[in-house]
Amino acid sequence: MPADKIDSVAAPVLDLLFDNLRRDLDAICQQTARRARAEQLQQLNQLFRRFRAYQTESDWVQATLDAASHYSSHVAVFSITGDTLTLRGQAPAGTLPEDLSFPVGAAAAFASAIESKDPVTAMRTASEVTGSLSKASERAHLFPITNGERVSAILFASDSGSDMNGLELAAGIASSMLERKANVALHAQIAAAPAPAPPVETKMPAWTDLPPDQRQLHIRAQRFARVAVAEFQLARPEACRAGREQNDLYLFLKREIDKARDNYRRQFMTVPYMVDYLHLELIQTAAQGDERKLGADYPGRLQ
Repeated sequence: MPADKIDSVAAPVLDLLFDNLRRDLDAICQQTARRARAEQLQQLNQLFRRFRAYQTESDWVQATLDAASHYSSHVAVFSITGDTLTLRGQAPAGTLPEDLSFPVGAAAAFASAIESKDPVTAMRTASEVTGSLSKASERAHLFPITNGERVSAILFASDSGSDMNGLELAAGIASSMLERKANVALHAQIAAAPAPAPPVETKMPAWTDLPPDQRQLHIRAQRFARVAVAEFQLARPEACRAGREQNDLYLFLKREIDKARDNYRRQFMTVPYMVDYLHLELIQTAAQGDERKLGADYPGRLQ
């Protein structure tokens, strides 16, 4: 058979094989992405449950270390008492002296993180992180953990294999759970509790007065709000940071916020006295307790 005829027969076959191969590869990529997303959501759910269940300061410290360990090979939590930083826990154990304590003024990077309330990356020199944490040619990442207006702890992470976005998310969740009004009595173990928030206009009856189905609806609504806002921070950390810095989170996350609000309205704003937990979570976590950071165009609480 002439070469030109062979080519005319082979070309359609090759095109078909290529199309089939491309479809198979697309299906594999989509399946992998779905699996990765499911694993991330499962990890976030486990993280939230762990934090919500803490009863003592050591529980909270261990939950923070477990969360941060997913994103760095070595992490540590330092509490702040007056002008002194004290090691409260580390993972893996044994890397730092268990009785490690030093003045804030002796570690410029720690002092900067406390003053700015923003993450700080610095070389691990004695002047930046003190001699006990110094390590030549390596960097340290410091993430402030707040309780209200006060920085009450610092999450320390080594540079090796660190995921900055994941570490910032872990520190943010640790801050949010520390500030939860439900654990006011426990906050004093780590730092002074923030002033109570003003009451919202919508009043919800006591949980014991609600029928079982409505109690479950409130629980699902709270879980939806936490996961939705955590996904914002996980998927678009730069947009979240820019939105907070410019006091306009709604501008940077309009599509995600509107979609979450629509879903929340359809699923949960169906019974009397339902609380807009999504709105509260946006303020508490995404806006770090300052509603003004949501922006002037933010639609406000669902009615």
